[in-house]
Amino acid sequence: MMLNKILLKGKITERFVVYFSLAIFFLISFTYFYWIDNSIFFYQEYKSLFIFSSEYLQRFAIKPGGLLEYAGNFLTQGYYNSSYGSLIVSSMLILLYIVLIKINKQLSADGSFSLLIILLPSCLLLLSQKQFDHFMHYNLGFLLVTLYFLFSVFSKVKRLRLIILVLFPVFFYVVGSFAWIYLGMYIMYIIIYTKRKLRYFLTVFLSVIVLLTFIVFKEVLFLQPIDHLLLYPLPIPHISLFPAFFYILCGYLILFPLSVKASGLIKVHKILAEIIPIVTIMTFFSITVFLLLKQDDPGSANLIHLEKSVCEQNWDAIIRQHESSPSTDAIEQCYYNLALSNKGQLCDRLFFGRQDFGAESLSLLCDNEHINRSIYFYYTIGLISEVHHLAYESMVRYGYRPENIKLLIKTELINGNYKIAERYFNILKKTFHYRSWAKNNEKMLYNPALINSDPELGEKIRLLPKKDFFVRSNDVQNIELILMANPDNKRAFEYKIARLLLEKDLGAVVNEVKKMKRMGYNYIPRHIEEAVVEFINLNKEIPDLGGLTISPETELRFIQYLTTYNLNNGENKSGIEKEMTKAGRNTFWYYLQFK
Repeated sequence: MMLNKILLKGKITERFVVYFSLAIFFLISFTYFYWIDNSIFFYQEYKSLFIFSSEYLQRFAIKPGGLLEYAGNFLTQGYYNSSYGSLIVSSMLILLYIVLIKINKQLSADGSFSLLIILLPSCLLLLSQKQFDHFMHYNLGFLLVTLYFLFSVFSKVKRLRLIILVLFPVFFYVVGSFAWIYLGMYIMYIIIYTKRKLRYFLTVFLSVIVLLTFIVFKEVLFLQPIDHLLLYPLPIPHISLFPAFFYILCGYLILFPLSVKASGLIKVHKILAEIIPIVTIMTFFSITVFLLLKQDDPGSANLIHLEKSVCEQNWDAIIRQHESSPSTDAIEQCYYNLALSNKGQLCDRLFFGRQDFGAESLSLLCDNEHINRSIYFYYTIGLISEVHHLAYESMVRYGYRPENIKLLIKTELINGNYKIAERYFNILKKTFHYRSWAKNNEKMLYNPALINSDPELGEKIRLLPKKDFFVRSNDVQNIELILMANPDNKRAFEYKIARLLLEKDLGAVVNEVKKMKRMGYNYIPRHIEEAVVEFINLNKEIPDLGGLTISPETELRFIQYLTTYNLNNGENKSGIEKEMTKAGRNTFWYYLQFK
């Protein structure tokens, strides 16, 4: 009777440890991805567009491993919301943990260090998930590999085992190159856990099935190249793209049966046996949290959040972020200037944020790296033909993405190509998250009056060049061509002035001011005023301002700036710069003197 109580107590303790570790692991994962680093969700959801159509499914069904990526893309739709994204990722990690517990039980290895052996793969997968390019189908691949291995060792009946091995071609078709990890696990299991005769038989039997599968898939069914069959959809090893955790996990899973066997052979004192699982949990989770935080890259996360704000046209958030936490990154400074332009504040607040790259922070090079970023600059200044060209090129190069399809719809509506726009609308209507956007905006099809009255599209139509021209690789030339084709384009005009300000070309800035009243300006923007005041101070002459005047507030600020400068003129360079930062950090005068 006493023995039964002890055994029952032992089972309850073991069950408590397992449940406790599952709860803590889920809490760590969910907390980290929801509160600390949820930028991965926008990044991955932004890079894919799951479409509910047979054509989309067919793209993945024609190659081994394609269905795994298809299923991963389906789950990635949940990344649209950080709560769902955190829940999906954490659930996948917990499921892998549970399957490994089942495998450990099935292999009859309940040693004191079993929990350590089981926890390691899940922790490695959590650390790999931190990588921006660690996609959901990788998690699914590891989960399916361990599940199929569990089914392979679950039955002691030889016939059922053979049936599972015969189904290997189906498994390989679903998971692609992840099947090689399973193959390594099962061979390791055969070597360690089966008797000699059965070991030889299963090894030969499995080898024949694998060889036939490879030949048939390559030469008959899918006609895939060898490297594709060997590697897809596993990522190709590259130190700059994936951390070592991912490849350590692949190798560790292959050796998992050996690790389980070894852990079962280690015997410790009964008191230690009760302590080791709890110590293992606390140690492993502490190390995992430490490595997660150590890998944290606030710069990349901030950039992803800014790109999300650009897609959502949340310009106030971009301005607020850069002015409160100035960035030294050229892309982030470019986004700040983009946000100012869209708010009509480019020449009023240009120097309220850091400008470390001169005119280069106004637009990005339209190369392969920045194609999906530079497109917003052209959209802002109304160069719709180039927006359409880049959006289409993005679609061809990277496939359907939410933003390239949206921009194609907008450009086709602006250009009056309603049938083509309708085709793109039909694509978004077959998605889960963008269906409502498509239905709301579909009303503008074949309705020019509604398009012209739309706050966004109507403004772009008014910015359109009145005559065509060839777009150049030099954006300075493109701005000039736009202004020649549409002199009333204020967005392009202010980008031109901003460039002149950043290049400190006072004469050119003053020369443009006389055009402003005719363009509809009833005041001179703040930083342009500052440049004009500095020009007057240097040249002792009042230029032609086209009927506009300098505000008294700007004149007073200049007097205060000069007074502060004269009072501290005897200081060394760092000292005077420090004092001038307090007096006029957000002015063109400060930029002119100290940048």
